[in-house]
Amino acid sequence: MHRCLITFTLVAAVGASAAISAQGRIKQHGRAIVEYRSDEVAAIASYEYSQRNHDGAWLLIELAVQATERIAIHRNQLTLIGPDERTYPIATQPQFLEDQRTLTRLMQNASMWRRPLDGYFATRPTVQSIRFFSTSGGIISDSAVSNLDEVAMGDLLFKSPDAKWSAGTYRLVLKHEDAKAELPITLQ
Repeated sequence: MHRCLITFTLVAAVGASAAISAQGRIKQHGRAIVEYRSDEVAAIASYEYSQRNHDGAWLLIELAVQATERIAIHRNQLTLIGPDERTYPIATQPQFLEDQRTLTRLMQNASMWRRPLDGYFATRPTVQSIRFFSTSGGIISDSAVSNLDEVAMGDLLFKSPDAKWSAGTYRLVLKHEDAKAELPITLQ
């Protein structure tokens, strides 16, 4: 009986390990930088500032994505899923402009917590900025391109309809037909 239990446990662990590696590998770097790697995509998310400062309506996550094949990542392919499975889309440009004063303060406060993300990639590819937001008159785009030679990198902003973010583990989800990733985002 004891051998059966041990064998079952080992088989279950190997099966779970195979499922995890088929989906991708997650590696934590410090307290608030997380890396996801699979055969299709590598993604790095940094949320150093937001991990400790999430009592307001806005959440900042810095993202860098490098896909194996050339893809265009559209803003609606990136979402944040809360601990309660509630889905939060990336904020809109009008929301960004409406709350510019708060966001300017958030970006200034977050500047000291930022970390370069390009060092997490084996090569030094060209950086393609994710420009989902811009101050009045700036250029915005609803998509960013990524492939082995180009890393899409930039800020993602999420606005809570409840005007605050609860502590817990969220999931930053990239859902592209050719590249999927889920990165845990833990707010303390």
